[in-house]
Amino acid sequence: MERRVDLSNLDLDRAAVLVDARRAGWRELGLVADELTWMDNDVSWPAPLLRDRGQARRPMSLGVRVHGDAGEAEFVLYAGGWADVSVIHPGIDGPTAEYVELDDVEEFGSLLDRVVGLLREPVRRDRSSSNAARSAGGL
Repeated sequence: MERRVDLSNLDLDRAAVLVDARRAGWRELGLVADELTWMDNDVSWPAPLLRDRGQARRPMSLGVRVHGDAGEAEFVLYAGGWADVSVIHPGIDGPTAEYVELDDVEEFGSLLDRVVGLLREPVRRDRSSSNAARSAGGL
């Protein structure tokens, strides 16, 4: 899949607002959202992960990890217009990853809700149900 490199495709500051708006609800569900991380496009590689948005002069990505007793999800949203998502859940036979192209930053909110919703599901120990979930299209 071709990844777009234009850093103006998605507003990462708006994405940070979408994450922050969900924190209280996640906390009520027993989930913790770690501090946001930023990567600056204008530094030499490998670029460090920054916790202070002010240090990312031209942000290339925004990351957040949401975790609780039922598992964890990691999101990395790229200003170019895509997100990488990883999920670890006891009801899934191993880590699962998904690449999602987004046309609008508001779609990131829907992605957060869909994936974090998996962390609210009860743990399934039945192998057939985890295999069925994976064959149905990933996360």
